[in-house]
Order: sequence, then structure tokens, then C-alpha cells
Amino acid sequence: MQLALLPEPPVRLAGYDIAASYRAAQTEARIGGDLYAVHDSPWGLRVLIGDVRGKGMGAVSTVALLLGAFREAAEDVPTLEALGARLDRRLTREAPGLGEELEIEGFTTAVLAEFAHGGELVRLLNFGHPGPYLVAGGHVRELDAEVPNLPLGMSGFGQEVSPHQEFAFPPGSSLLLVTDGVTESRNPQGVFFDPVLGLEGMSCSSAKAAVNSLLTRVDAWTGGVSTDDRAVLAVAH
Repeated sequence: MQLALLPEPPVRLAGYDIAASYRAAQTEARIGGDLYAVHDSPWGLRVLIGDVRGKGMGAVSTVALLLGAFREAAEDVPTLEALGARLDRRLTREAPGLGEELEIEGFTTAVLAEFAHGGELVRLLNFGHPGPYLVAGGHVRELDAEVPNLPLGMSGFGQEVSPHQEFAFPPGSSLLLVTDGVTESRNPQGVFFDPVLGLEGMSCSSAKAAVNSLLTRVDAWTGGVSTDDRAVLAVAH
């Protein structure tokens, strides 16, 4: 099921180096509510990472729903705002069929990213999700949203979607997109892992190296203990 829903992304797409990892917290489960996807669209390489509220088959069904909607809409709509609106409408429309918990309180935090073709720019649109981390020259910077939007599936609250933000993404850079299984990892003393400090000086020679370095440092921080699903997706230029 994991390989069907979250296949390994291509190692090279649209001129960018790509790698991903998914680790379920439950040893008997290989997939939960975290998701990621990449798609080369006419407007640039588009990336989705997200975290579905809840566990079990309802969350897995939501993952499948959002991944299908993303792959279809990423090819059709010209802006990240329109892409986010499409995902939100699909989730809201289909929620009644995903179980009582998801119908009443279902939502998904997510980040949409778009890497310009032949350029040195990344566009980000955040829906209540941890911001991605830009690694360049051995330094790390969190690209958090100035005004984060409500999670997908909560448009009924009426908040207007804030526009995407743009950041420089020069050659030699890597962007690490994560779920809260990374940012809420704790050491034995209960202190959260801080990616900005924890990743300082890390290698980003490739997307795979960036993913492996991050997971190694999180495991060292936690002593190998995981209480939540962890998804990581890296794009290197």
C-alpha cells in the first residue's frame, strides 16, 4: 500500500535532484497520514507535502484522495493559489465518505512548492504546515509563512487565502520539506528537535544526502524513538 500511494519520486525531474523518505511511527504500519508528491507542470516543478489529521484507514483514504487530486490539478491550473483551492474543494466535497471523524473534524496541513523552470526561484504556499528548510552554503533557514493559511478542508471558516511567497533558490541549494514528525521529535529530556540548529553544517551535495543527513540527526536526537509518522522530501538545485 505504501509503494502504491507513495512511490519513490524520480531521482531527477525538470532539472532538479529529488529524494524522499517516509517512516511510519507504528512498527506494524508502513503508511499513515503523511503524504508527498512531485509533478513537472507547464509552470514549473510542483511539490506537495502534507499531514492528514487522524490515523487509520480514513487517513489513508484521504492521502489517496489528495494525491490523486494533486496529480490531476497540478497539470491544469496556473497558480499555487488555484491548486490549493482545488485540493481544498476536493477534500471538502469527499469528506462525508471518509468516515465520521474526518467528516466532522477532517483537515490536512500542507505546503505547496513550485520551482521555476530554468530559474533560481521557489514559490511557497503554506496551509498550516511546518515551513520548509533552505540549506545553502552549510547554513539553514526556515522559510516559514508570513501569514499561514488554514489547513486544507477548513475553507468553510471563511478566511481568505494569502498569496504565495517567493524565495531565491540558487544552484547548490537544497529545500527540505518535512512533516511534524520531524519538528516535534523530542530527545529523552523532552526537548524538541530544532532543524535550524540541528542541520547547521550539513551536506546538501544531493537531495538523497540531505534526506539521509536529516534523518540521521533526528535519530541521534531522539535515540531512535519515534512517536509520529515522519515524511521528508528534498529538492536540490
